[in-house]
Amino acid sequence: MKRFAGLFLLCAGLSACSFYARGPDDYRKAVREVLDRKRPDVEACYKRTYDADHSAQGQVVATFEVEPKTGKLVKPAIAPEGTTANPALQQCVLSSLDGVSLEPPDQRTGVGKFTWSFAR
Repeated sequence: MKRFAGLFLLCAGLSACSFYARGPDDYRKAVREVLDRKRPDVEACYKRTYDADHSAQGQVVATFEVEPKTGKLVKPAIAPEGTTANPALQQCVLSSLDGVSLEPPDQRTGVGKFTWSFAR
């Protein structure tokens, strides 16, 4: 463990070194922060869906991977277990994840699951 910590500190001091690896808690926190920045887009999805269908509500559960080295959220998909929102809202939420990435990117692949709840 000390060898890894020393390597990380050495890389942190070099401008050309791009190694960055979060621990599990930091990884979750970083993904949550990125998704929280997309909140206005997700809220706009809900508003559009609700304006078209006043019964629109429920949950959207999405799964995704975080690419190593790029930090891009890829392979977003709706998780059928727990998802109760209508298909239009599901697709809109998935679309809002386009272009999302962690900064700085991580050297490890991440696998995520996130739930958005909608109600009036």
